[in-house]
Amino acid sequence: MPQKHTRREFIRLTGLATAGVALAACAQPEVVERIVTETVIVEKEVEKEVTVVVEAEAEAPVVDEEPAAPVGKYNESPMLAERVANGELPPVDERLPEEPRVCPVHDEIGQFGGDLMVSSLTSNLLGDDGLRAMDVPNQLGISQDLTRPIPHMLRDWEMSDDMTEITCYMRKGMKWSDGHPFTTEDVKFWFEDIILDTEITPVPNILFRPAGEIMRIEIIDDYTYKYTFAVSHPGFPLVCMAHRYGFGHNHFAPAHYLKQFHIKYNDQANDLAKDNGFDFWYQNFGRENNRFQSIDRPKMECYIPVRDTPTMAFHERNPYYHAVDPEGNQLPYIDRMLMDRVADLSVLDAKTVGGTYDFAAQQLRILFFATYAEGASDNNAHMLLWESGKGSEVVYNVNMNWEDDEWREVFSDDRFRQALSLAINRKDINDVIYFGNASETQLTVIPTSRHYKPEYAEAYAEFDLDRANELLDEMGLEWNAAGTHRLWPESKEPIIIAWDLVETETPKGPITELVEEYWKVIGIEIRWQSVTRTLLSQKILANEEPMSLWHGDETADVLFLRRPKFFTPLDGDESCWGVLWGRWYNTGGEMGEEPPQMIKDLYDYMDDYIRTDSDESAARVLESQAEHVWTIGAIGNAPHPLFVRNNLINVSETGGFWTWDSLWSFPEHPEQWFFKQS
Repeated sequence: MPQKHTRREFIRLTGLATAGVALAACAQPEVVERIVTETVIVEKEVEKEVTVVVEAEAEAPVVDEEPAAPVGKYNESPMLAERVANGELPPVDERLPEEPRVCPVHDEIGQFGGDLMVSSLTSNLLGDDGLRAMDVPNQLGISQDLTRPIPHMLRDWEMSDDMTEITCYMRKGMKWSDGHPFTTEDVKFWFEDIILDTEITPVPNILFRPAGEIMRIEIIDDYTYKYTFAVSHPGFPLVCMAHRYGFGHNHFAPAHYLKQFHIKYNDQANDLAKDNGFDFWYQNFGRENNRFQSIDRPKMECYIPVRDTPTMAFHERNPYYHAVDPEGNQLPYIDRMLMDRVADLSVLDAKTVGGTYDFAAQQLRILFFATYAEGASDNNAHMLLWESGKGSEVVYNVNMNWEDDEWREVFSDDRFRQALSLAINRKDINDVIYFGNASETQLTVIPTSRHYKPEYAEAYAEFDLDRANELLDEMGLEWNAAGTHRLWPESKEPIIIAWDLVETETPKGPITELVEEYWKVIGIEIRWQSVTRTLLSQKILANEEPMSLWHGDETADVLFLRRPKFFTPLDGDESCWGVLWGRWYNTGGEMGEEPPQMIKDLYDYMDDYIRTDSDESAARVLESQAEHVWTIGAIGNAPHPLFVRNNLINVSETGGFWTWDSLWSFPEHPEQWFFKQS
């Protein structure tokens, strides 16, 4: 079909040209302040030939076990040594905990110094590659193979035989970024005054209340605490303590700083909130506890914000960061991280291709790989390909809780979703968007999962327009007289579904342009527009979206089936397929809409998996997804591009998993990246 060929060529050419066009539009870029102006260039041959086919490399050794502690005095960056000499900071040995975390290095012991330039589409202090270029302040870390938790902020932990208790051992002498001691006082404050305060946390996360009973925290001493659950909770260390389920971005809260904003400790907290433009104290408290918005909030990560402007957020090394390398050098190696705020993806692409950034990954898209690679070769950089770690790069949901009964009935019919899936030409998407390097799969777990079965990936994933049309015919969805649209069964209006999506992390827009064409062939028209996540979240939570799209993460074993999302209905912005059912589940039946028994069964299987890690429960859910196609996957297991300056060392060349399940770069230890000097 000529029109389809034109669309495919348009998308491919757009991928090659967009960044160049945007670069021309940015011919007079704003001058960005850089603390260090000298650029050190490493002599390294960069090949001009572009390809996305990566030769198999020797498997890198697993380095996520904590090495032996270094012997002797610790070393620090010259910029901090100067502050110590001036009396501004205590010596490094006094700033580090008694047992600092010894971080493994990928290639070699690093050198101190330099500025890391990254980008973000957000207006926050941290976002996108600003976040990916630093560690995550979680209690535990995630192993490189995404199978187990490892020590991080906690030096150790123990789980009872019945898996109802977890005793946690903090690093004695660890400090917040302002030098204040980090102790179980911060754990107690987080739990009693944030999680248990209903004005701040109306409904604690479901993983904090297995079997419907909120967990307990016992403070044993200044550096030891214990979680206790009503039932066994085997996934909690990996899913919550190493990842961030329930805890969000704040595993701990700096009690010494936040108490001034809490009504329990300051009876003037409401007045303070009004002075800061809020109506209630808990709104102000939430803002001050948000490490992405409050520059004054003490932090734990390796870089801390020191200055904020409309176009740039400036971060410096945290002088109290708790980790060292195997030779006793305090991390991070790099002195400063500069996060450039950009208006949209086209500007970000242009600046990446033009060599503005030392590291770029979060918003890069494989569709533009050739353009990125050409820009890298011209700017002393190179491209890496990491596995996406996603069961589907893009997933589609129709809203089975939609307010219109006619639409709801159609969306709830398995045949409708099966037909939409069969009408997707996954090979075409793979060829056009991913150059043949992805898997033409239905949404399911990734192939490295212990739960993976080929039949799950193949379910309704073949391209079969005849079968798709047969299913829609069986439903009674007739064609209009012009043969352009199927008709709703009662109103006889053309089936046209208007909805919104957020274009981030994967090439959602280009893929959806192709899917839009495929579905037109079977008489289903979609009209979509790109919006901000803030707006999308509001609309989905208000049940105002008849259809939704996201990327199919939470399909590695670290996060699979640990909460509602794509395999069970979610009360959240990543999926609209049963928001009211999700709210019913999330509130114990107090809100939302009671689901049919089939959906209740899915929740029961999920709950059992959370409690027991049962392979049988996982299989029940995956079999249900394969049969009913609750969520429609388009393409999966694709490579993700990373732009890396040649002299930025210790970035894993063999690759990690670029996905939410791994917290992107977290298992690869970005705190040990460094700039190699001549």
